[in-house]
This record gives sequence, C-alpha cells and structure tokens, in this order.
Amino acid sequence: MLKLNIETREIIDNVVMKYHIFDVNQPIMITFPPVCQSIQNIDAATNAPVWSFDYFANRKLNIIAFNHIGEGNYFDSAIFISYLDTLKHAIAIFPSKVGYGTSLGGFALSLHADRLGLDKALLMMPQSTYCKSIAPWDPIVVNAQDSKVSDMTTLDGKGCKTPLTVIYDPLSIADRLHVKRYEQALTTLKIYAVGHRVPRALQHLNMLSDVILQFRLGSIDQDSFYRGLRGRRNLSYYFRDAIKKPNNSYTNKRIAIIYWHKTKQTITHFKFEPSKISERITTSCHKRIMKIKLKLQKILSR
Repeated sequence: MLKLNIETREIIDNVVMKYHIFDVNQPIMITFPPVCQSIQNIDAATNAPVWSFDYFANRKLNIIAFNHIGEGNYFDSAIFISYLDTLKHAIAIFPSKVGYGTSLGGFALSLHADRLGLDKALLMMPQSTYCKSIAPWDPIVVNAQDSKVSDMTTLDGKGCKTPLTVIYDPLSIADRLHVKRYEQALTTLKIYAVGHRVPRALQHLNMLSDVILQFRLGSIDQDSFYRGLRGRRNLSYYFRDAIKKPNNSYTNKRIAIIYWHKTKQTITHFKFEPSKISERITTSCHKRIMKIKLKLQKILSR
C-alpha cells in the first residue's frame, strides 16, 4: 500500500496525504494540521504544501502528513475513515507509530489515533470536540463551520485511549476545559500566558524542534522543557493575559511582578505606527456600527 523511498502525494476524498518512507526500521510520524492550514480546493491540493511534511522529510524521518481540503472539514468523511482502517495494517511494520498535531490536528488525532493503532501522540492545545453544544465556552468552536458530512455531536475525541502527551496554556480557559474533558490520564506540559499559540511560543524559544524530536524517540525531557520556558518573559505576547488567575492562585505580589514585566516589555518594544493605530480605530468603529445596525434591525422586525 505504501511506496518506499519515494515522495508520494495522494488525495483521499477531501484530504491530501503526502508521505515519504525512508527506513521501515525507524519510527513513523503521523501528523494532522491546525485549521489555518486548510488547502482551498482540490485543484490547489495537487501542489499545495502539506503541513509538517517538509520538516520531517528534510531530516529523512518517516512521515505521513495529512491536510484537510476546504473548510468544515474535520477529517470525518466515510471514505477517509475507511482509508485509515486500511492504513493501520500498512504501518504495523514500523517499530513505533507516533502522532503529532496542533489545535484541529490534535482533535483529529484524538479521533483517529486508536483507529490507526498509534503507540502515542503529541497534541498541542487540542480541541477535544468541535460541537458547539458540547463546548459553548470555546470561541474557536462556536465560530467554526459545522461539518459538511457528520453530526457534530458524534465528533468527540475525549474517549481516545492512545497515550497522549498534551502541551497547553492553563490560563487559556477554553484550552484548559478541552484538556479536562479527556477521559484518560494525560501526560501534560504547561506553558503559561501564551494563549492558543503554543507551537509559536516554542518556536520563538527555539524549543519546538527539540520537543518534537525528543517525543518521536521517547519522552520529552521535562526539566529541560521548563528551564527553556524561562525565556518566555521576552516574548511580546507573554504578559497579555496577566490578569487571568487559574484557581485564583495569584498573590498580589505575583500580579505586581507580572504587570512590571508587562510594562517593561511594552516600553522596550514600543513603536509608534500611525497606520496601524488608524487601522485598529477603523476596525473598531466598523464593529460598533455593525452591532448598532443589528440591534436596529431586531427592533424594526418586531
């Protein structure tokens, strides 16, 4: 089923698969992308980049990368699921089968890791579900398009039994609630005050590659991980959510320290850019006008 030693691209219904098998005696990576990496249409899918493929292939590491085509696509088509049932047998020859996905990709792995028979999976700030009635507290879920082929209530990854390692920001309320929904005992790594941008933060800290490669071969060195996170105070977005207090655990002294660093960061990176200020004001005014129009329409329609 899988070709060896050749870069191969296939389209399975509304999903692109790109893979390269270098050595069957090495682990195989199975990856799913975040929602922002959607490929626009079938025509574009023949040449479009497939998320994560180049990262692994350039290192000559076995990789099967999946990418969704179009919006409202949750890797849930019957044709694609049937393909995964077959793929499970093809990848059984590898000594280790490892999943990696972020956001929507983490959700997709929650759905399909058991089906693929993966040994483990690394999820970064995953959605456990995209059903609005199950997760009304997540703006990403609430604003997402419904699946074009499935009842959203059936798309729930909380029952995944494959061992999962999850990296997330507990200060992000929605991400914390998604992690809490998983029924198994997770291995969790926490990175505070970066929001729903964990891979971006790890990349800015020059940690992302090490984290992925460590997980591929074994487990993430937690001591090294948390030492590396000390540099996040130099990230421009680190203190943006400082007033959020998980379990009300912040002391007044800690809040004062956070605000001090936040202010120092703002002053250090301050740039006066009139065009951006004007754009933000225009956008804000437009939103307010639209809200007023909607209220007037509701009043007039009564």
